Amino acid sequence: MSGIERRTFDIVDQLQAASDCDEVYSLLGVALSEFGFTNFLITEMPPPGSGLQASLILNGWSKTWFDRYMDQNFFLHDPMAAHTRSSTQAFFWDEVRCPHPSKEARRVMNEAAECGLRRGFSVPILGSTGEQSCVTMGGAKLDIPHRGREALQLLSIFAHGKAQSLRPPPAPAAAGRYEALTEREREVLLWVARGKTDWEIGEILAISEQTAKAHLRNSLRKLNAVSRAHAVANAISWRAISL
Repeated sequence: MSGIERRTFDIVDQLQAASDCDEVYSLLGVALSEFGFTNFLITEMPPPGSGLQASLILNGWSKTWFDRYMDQNFFLHDPMAAHTRSSTQAFFWDEVRCPHPSKEARRVMNEAAECGLRRGFSVPILGSTGEQSCVTMGGAKLDIPHRGREALQLLSIFAHGKAQSLRPPPAPAAAGRYEALTEREREVLLWVARGKTDWEIGEILAISEQTAKAHLRNSLRKLNAVSRAHAVANAISWRAISL
């Protein structure tokens, strides 16, 4: 067994033993960094024409790129997202042929490169009932060894599966089955959605960092969420907050 295979299986074993989404996030981030990836995202693929926010599972994008991608609704024009919908095979971004890309698609890729995502790799994942998810990652300069593609695909599949298994099933939106958020909890979540840290939220709202953390913990409990991104996604999906 080669070194990369041993390392990959070691990470897979650790992913399988992970107890929460934060641990999955950390393990995957460290593993991908060894290939030169600095950003990653695990997400369900929303219906065509829909935004991405409510479908996020784990967000490892930089704050700069995440804010820009969401603010400009780049998902609707992202050529890599479009290719993911039509593919069942993992692919490096430079393998995708776009003979006549739209102005909007060119803008997405150009601005991704500006934010350090010059090259990337995406793994489409199809669920047993036809639902589609994706693990996508990017960086400025990659170092992909022999069998690296296979290692990345295996890591992605196991990280996605573990993160999904740690997510509680969403409550029906129409039923409103979540404990109501306070006004302050909604304010904190809105700033979390904008990528602010607990310290920054405390400064913005003139409260202590510990108080901001407490409000966020309460929100996670009320929204049946296992991470910050999951809480924001559930809050939007269940109309507890609106961006």
